[in-house]
Amino acid sequence: MHMHRRAVLGGLSAAITVSYAFGPARAADLPAVTLDGADATLRDRDIQKFKSGFKGAVLQPTDADYDQARRIWNAMFEKRPALIAKCTSVDDVKTAVKFARDHNLLTAVRCGGHSISGQSVCERGLVIDLSGLRKLDLDVNAKTVRVDGGCLLGDVDKAAQSAGLASTFGVVSHTGVGGLTLGGGMGRLQRQFGLAIDNLLEVQVVTADGRLVTANKDENVDLYWGVRGGGGNFGIVTSFKFGLHDFNTPILGGTAIYPGAQAKQVLSNFFEYSATASDKLWLVAILSRNMKGDASAVISSNYMGSPSEGEPVLKAFTTFGNTIRTATSTTAYVDLQKQSDQTERHDRYHYAKSGMLGALAAPQQKALIDTAVDYFMENPMPGTRTLLLLMGGAVNRVDANATAYPHRNALHSIDVGGDGDTREDGEKYVQWGRKYWEGIEPFTGGGFYINSMIDANERRIQGNFGPNYDRLVAVKTKYDPTNLFRLNANVKPKAA
Repeated sequence: MHMHRRAVLGGLSAAITVSYAFGPARAADLPAVTLDGADATLRDRDIQKFKSGFKGAVLQPTDADYDQARRIWNAMFEKRPALIAKCTSVDDVKTAVKFARDHNLLTAVRCGGHSISGQSVCERGLVIDLSGLRKLDLDVNAKTVRVDGGCLLGDVDKAAQSAGLASTFGVVSHTGVGGLTLGGGMGRLQRQFGLAIDNLLEVQVVTADGRLVTANKDENVDLYWGVRGGGGNFGIVTSFKFGLHDFNTPILGGTAIYPGAQAKQVLSNFFEYSATASDKLWLVAILSRNMKGDASAVISSNYMGSPSEGEPVLKAFTTFGNTIRTATSTTAYVDLQKQSDQTERHDRYHYAKSGMLGALAAPQQKALIDTAVDYFMENPMPGTRTLLLLMGGAVNRVDANATAYPHRNALHSIDVGGDGDTREDGEKYVQWGRKYWEGIEPFTGGGFYINSMIDANERRIQGNFGPNYDRLVAVKTKYDPTNLFRLNANVKPKAA
């Protein structure tokens, strides 16, 4: 299950009228846009020079592969970049960054294309596509893996599990390692072993000035701190080195489905149980409405340890009310990581709002439950959901200033939104979700998982990073002083 989704209708493409300062463009020239949104022209001679120094493909709108290359996971976005640079090496990444910088181009970076905000593609700018960088180097003895910036979660799961090891990130195998990790990196093993960033040992980053920089606990320590939760603000990560964990057990999973009418009781029991939950538990409570409009409350769980040890744990989730249906199954970890690949497939329409929940006093908890359930039941919208994910465990045993990721006191993450198969569905979810979030947001304190960022202005981003924000500004100013990498949870450099 992909935990967080979003879309911004304002990013949808439209007819564009372009004025050129140097007269009419030749047919081979391309309309483009600068970092600041001004109209620009990419001259054919400059494009050809770019291509001549680039080993991969540089796609233009007239190329046969262009339409496929510009598609991303969230179908709400229909953007047409001026150029798509499909990198095959670190040198290609450097060349693309130099071209973007020299022409002051709006620039997006793409790996798996799962950015729910659509920021892994851009209108009339340059997309630097890392999907061709897929090398993976597993060191079984050291229990580490080094992966290229274009690798997907499934690449790592397959390699690590072949040696009885596991990484900590992700729940959909076709998600990109890069985007997931830079935002923090949630996953089913996070309560035992921490987020992806808590297991990140080293990165290699192409910075805005085209340098390849290594960052770890001893070298470029400020950058190493920033990439662990600060998103793609500081450059393009072409290589990640992770620590892995011994993990070679089948996974017991369970689902308990309750009538929508019992949702308040189920959520109340969920919060009560969460307070003493095992670190081996991946636990989610969901208010769900199928495409027929039927509402239910669902407890979904995985025991990330011995199945026999997990049986009595999962049985407790069948006692939160009067179940409609329950089910349990045992699955290999690598297969579990693929279970949501189809429901979370590309080309669907997604919208979501999300935030972090800290400890809530009993009256606040009841008020949150009442707010969440009442709106959901009184405003029926097929294909929508409210999702509460148990955080805590190892995630919370890291100081809030140890990494850029600030949410070390969060006990739950809450997500509201919808997923459908038509654009009309998506447009309805936007209005439904925004209205819903007006009631939910006061309980969150303003923090959110930046991989699910939506409608986030500068004030909300600053509030999200809290006491870490000023330090992030300093790192941003050092490594990207012109804010070339701005299509993210953007931290503006001082110069900007």
